[in-house]
Amino acid sequence: MNLEQINERVHACDCGNPHHIITIERIVASEHVWHELATFVYEKSWSRLLVIADSNTEHVGFLPLREALTGIGIDVSLVSLQADDQGDVLAEERAIVQVLLHQESTVDALIALGAGTIHDVTRFCAAKTKVPFISVPTAPSVDGFTSKGAPLIVRGKKITYQLVSPMAVFVPSQVIRKAPDALIAAGVGDMLGKYTSLLDWQFGAYDGGEPFCPVAASLTEQALQSCVDALPDIYKRDADGLDQLMESLLLSGVAMLIFGHSHPASGGEHHLSHYWEMDFIANHRPAVLHGTKVAIATMELIDSYKTTILNGPEMPDTLQAWAEQMPRRQELESIFRTLRAPLRPEEIGISSLLLASSKREAYRLRERHTLLKHMSLNRTETEVGERFL
Repeated sequence: MNLEQINERVHACDCGNPHHIITIERIVASEHVWHELATFVYEKSWSRLLVIADSNTEHVGFLPLREALTGIGIDVSLVSLQADDQGDVLAEERAIVQVLLHQESTVDALIALGAGTIHDVTRFCAAKTKVPFISVPTAPSVDGFTSKGAPLIVRGKKITYQLVSPMAVFVPSQVIRKAPDALIAAGVGDMLGKYTSLLDWQFGAYDGGEPFCPVAASLTEQALQSCVDALPDIYKRDADGLDQLMESLLLSGVAMLIFGHSHPASGGEHHLSHYWEMDFIANHRPAVLHGTKVAIATMELIDSYKTTILNGPEMPDTLQAWAEQMPRRQELESIFRTLRAPLRPEEIGISSLLLASSKREAYRLRERHTLLKHMSLNRTETEVGERFL
């Protein structure tokens, strides 16, 4: 990924919307990444770092990270986020307070050692305390590593804050390639959700006058297509396939970073996922991986999305073209069946009642003009009309 070339494309974009120049100084994926990370820290003249992890990511990455940093005289401390009563680590108030209690004023930078939840918590703490942070992904499971967004649970509600991107990203390839099957499937799920998120974004621009950036959309589409092309290798857990999945996730995050919001990579499928997550938390149920929920939500929406665009009132050619090349639910099910991932809402504990209510109400979670909102409002109007017949 050439960040300089992407910045040049952003600078040349004439869409009229504000753009955010990429401030990430380095993205490195390597089997020798610990040494390269230590070199970066040395160049910054930092002397004290705080690593945020959980019990799983601490196990897979903290020892080599600490050895590389202490070997050049860096003081490294660790805060391992505590799980809740269901055994889950959540990006919520308690985790944030736990980090802030460990973050002394002499800390020069934070390191997020983990996946989505750990990055969300670290990003928030880094922004609020005005120190930089380094991203060290330990699984190819989400696309938010390089973005500014931090989706947090605040008083039971999922709220995304636009904060800061990492100063640098160091991907330990040997760790990524050993990620559990469920996390790999979740990463694919987060990527294939771009089929519906990109359609939602184009629809929102056309029907709702929402801002749209062709450069950010193109980068997201590129990331999606590269992931799809790599699926045969991902199925076999080949190194090239898993490396490409990680790069696609990072590029998707860069697209969000450029636009300044999650529109390129988050539409109705994410709104359903957030709605389900909030319900699980409210009812003290174990969490389900973000990408797993996104995959199932995408499968629930994709056929109705295609039908709405292709069979409804006349739509712009770009919307028609994207809808035509989107896969059907059956094709997505084949992909996730091969990945040994859940296919239906009930497989992850989503009841028919929760599914129905989410399709009616989840659009309210974000101020977005999505097809999910369009269909929900039309359904509501139809239901109201029928009651008065």
